[in-house]
Amino acid sequence: MIAALDGLALAEVMRTGRWAWPLASAGHLLGIALLLGAIIPVDLRLLAGRGDGGLALMQALRPFATAGLALAALCGALLFLSQPADYAANLWFRAKLLLVGAALFSAALHLRLDRLSRPRQRIAAALSLALWPAALVCGRMIAFA
Repeated sequence: MIAALDGLALAEVMRTGRWAWPLASAGHLLGIALLLGAIIPVDLRLLAGRGDGGLALMQALRPFATAGLALAALCGALLFLSQPADYAANLWFRAKLLLVGAALFSAALHLRLDRLSRPRQRIAAALSLALWPAALVCGRMIAFA
């Protein structure tokens, strides 16, 4: 599977194209900024527990979080194509994928926050605030492994 990905024409473009990797990297960072820029204020508002507890804010920022996730995932996949074997063997990369998966599960719970008690909303927010930054740190550590 990894060898097949490595042999794709798009993988070759990502390795040799002058602007392919830098643009994909910039897009990945922009996607992460949009995603976390939308999620963190909602989670902090939920933790504060004032007013509607952040549910209205969540609905307002959800399109930005969704767009950020889509952009980060697309550009992240392009970055992966540049060195699929190296990324697949990298423990930081694997940890990042596990944390992103857990954070996405947490985000799915956020879709039903209005059905949760205030204490459970706070737990969901705290979990989200732990998972997304942890994934971000693991992603940064990939370059140093």
